[in-house]
Amino acid sequence: MKIKRMAFIGSLIVLFAVCFAIMNEHYDELARYPYVTSENREVILKHLNNEDINYMIAQQLKPEQFLPFIETKGFQIRNTLWYNRAKEMQDARNEVIVAFINDYRKKLDYASLETLLQAYSYDTLRIFFSEDNDYIKNASIITNPAAALALIDENETLFTYQPNDLVAVDKIATVPLHENKKNTIYLRKETIQPLHDLCDAISAVNNKTCGNLILTSGYLSYEDQIPMYESMMLKYGKDKFQEYWDYPGQSEYQLGTMVRFQPAGKEVSHIDEFGLENEKAEQKENDEQEEPKETQEQKLAKWLSENAYKYGFVVRYPQGKEDVSGKAYQPFTLRYVGLEHAKALYENHQVLEEYTLKTK
Repeated sequence: MKIKRMAFIGSLIVLFAVCFAIMNEHYDELARYPYVTSENREVILKHLNNEDINYMIAQQLKPEQFLPFIETKGFQIRNTLWYNRAKEMQDARNEVIVAFINDYRKKLDYASLETLLQAYSYDTLRIFFSEDNDYIKNASIITNPAAALALIDENETLFTYQPNDLVAVDKIATVPLHENKKNTIYLRKETIQPLHDLCDAISAVNNKTCGNLILTSGYLSYEDQIPMYESMMLKYGKDKFQEYWDYPGQSEYQLGTMVRFQPAGKEVSHIDEFGLENEKAEQKENDEQEEPKETQEQKLAKWLSENAYKYGFVVRYPQGKEDVSGKAYQPFTLRYVGLEHAKALYENHQVLEEYTLKTK
């Protein structure tokens, strides 16, 4: 009896094993995947293991999302949405996109990937994430530098960002602070016409072209900021330098929407890179000069403070806001933010640091 029972159990085990083998032979890993076709089945099974297939099914990834990348070296099914988003924002060879996302996904934010790839190339971001550079050490990269209200915190950097719509300023007298610019100043395209309109309007103050103001600074590249920073730090020290300018990669001039004017009659052709010598000379001159010249500059400064907003500009570092802006009073330094924001800033007597907190 005992022998018969054991034989029966043994036969059941054999039968189960045979049935399992038959079922396993006919098991279809893609039976639960609604998008499988005779054309894509072989490719999917060739490149994805069971774990990958389960993820693909659970996330309901469509073939058109991952098949373009599936044969690319290093392809990971879990990065499918990232690959697609990156390619949509900045087209490149699939090998470049897959390698970039695989290497730096942990340092990226999916929500800001769109704006990030609109501002920086894959090569630039790869250098930023991998380069050991004192100017970018422990800093995060600004994800949307093209935003009208973009601000750079002390732990952020623009790195080598350059606006893709820079245009040379014409019809306005210019003497660039940076000697390599060869009398050419660049700004973002949207800033040019409003700047011309502002210059035409300010002429009413003294009946002189652009109010007798000379444009001395516009877009300033990251590469140009470094030697200027090093030179001025040695000459003036950190505290004095930071009253007027910024650490490389943190200057708003790099945004392409900041302008700096200089009243004509100064030694603009011999101005140092940052204009700090000129600031010192101007203060001394104001202390020694009689009323007329100082009054004209005051009129121009007053006009800008009261009217620049009508053209989409704000005085970036106004008097009385030094503690908020972190910079000394600079009446002829303007930033273009657009008509709506400029009007709101003017009416609320705010600087960008206050206004951006309110609009977040």
